[in-house]
Amino acid sequence: MKKFRPLFFILIVLGILWMLHARLLGMAAEPFLEKVMTRVFDMPVHIEGMRISPFLSRVSVKKLEILNPPGFKRRDHFTCKEIEIELDLRVLKNKFIRIRKAHFKEVVFAIESYMTSEGPRTNVKHWYHNMGLDVEGPPIPPRAMPNPDNIGEDSWRVRIDRLELEKGSLIFDDRRDLQEQRWIFEHIRGYWTGFDFLSDYVSPIFTETIQVEATFGENPPARFKGGGKCQFADGDNFDVDVQISDGSVAEYDFLLSSILGEVQSGTYDLKSHLLCAEGNLQSEHLLTLKDMTFAAPTAAQKLLKYPFDGIRILLENQKTVELNIKVDGYIEDPKFRVFSAFTKALQKALISKTKAGIVGTVKIAASTPGQVTQGLSKLGAILTGPFTTKDKTSSEPNGEKKNA
Repeated sequence: MKKFRPLFFILIVLGILWMLHARLLGMAAEPFLEKVMTRVFDMPVHIEGMRISPFLSRVSVKKLEILNPPGFKRRDHFTCKEIEIELDLRVLKNKFIRIRKAHFKEVVFAIESYMTSEGPRTNVKHWYHNMGLDVEGPPIPPRAMPNPDNIGEDSWRVRIDRLELEKGSLIFDDRRDLQEQRWIFEHIRGYWTGFDFLSDYVSPIFTETIQVEATFGENPPARFKGGGKCQFADGDNFDVDVQISDGSVAEYDFLLSSILGEVQSGTYDLKSHLLCAEGNLQSEHLLTLKDMTFAAPTAAQKLLKYPFDGIRILLENQKTVELNIKVDGYIEDPKFRVFSAFTKALQKALISKTKAGIVGTVKIAASTPGQVTQGLSKLGAILTGPFTTKDKTSSEPNGEKKNA
């Protein structure tokens, strides 16, 4: 019986090592991956609780942190408290990193922008530039689709069959202007499928799919839903529909700055279609403003803001006001800002809607004495005059923006 005792102890030790091997491999890999990722992102990276199970082709991480470089207010750029990854190790020999499924839980992705003497600086652009992803290379000639297992290819390939997100948050702090702005998406859940990157191949069609649900804002949070086709493996390419329901107008400056009044309450719905190919954005939006109320103006405010009363009257007297807005531009241009462009287009649409309402009132009053008709026409000129100065854009009756 004694001769079996060594074998018994060996089996126990092997069993313990089997149970601990995933964590031991993870502990060995953590410092190496931290060093590599820190060099790739040019940002400090911390990994905790990594487990690697080669026999199950699985990797898990308890916590991942990517910290901002000096100059940014926020400490962290990206954090995730739970990551589960399923790999396809059989194709690794073909220079192919294939992720069957990746599940991210409790993610915070914080984008921050601010101005420097050399221009705007954004944390996303920081690592994007460090990876060389913003370098314009020669056009890639068309070629046949690569082998599904990357057999015979000279370049490394990365594919993510499905990426799932649960309990995510996206925070965007824009400090490029004197008045800082913040936009918050919370309770994000959704998926992204079909990401397939190969350095010498560009897909002629959109092969990726994305679907996301979230809340937008805080007081109260609006419902956000969006999705469609995309091709992020080859650049800024997407064709998506987005919808925001029951958002608070008073919470966001890009809406308030267009209304030109002291908003007390009001909600909005937004339906958008965005098409972007190689950074060239074309977007159409239907904005519905609902149940708008304004603070009573003081005597001084009446004097100063009198020209803007036409818009205030329009929004207060109608339960809902629908505005068609069009925003186009090149999103890689640092001078192009989507929210600023949206604000300008919204102002044009409001002015157009207000002028149309005044014209309608004048037509109704056509049968009244001439003095009344002339008075209404004069009122319309006073209310809309300050907005009719010439600039680089003009607004169609439906509020769309066109380049002059």
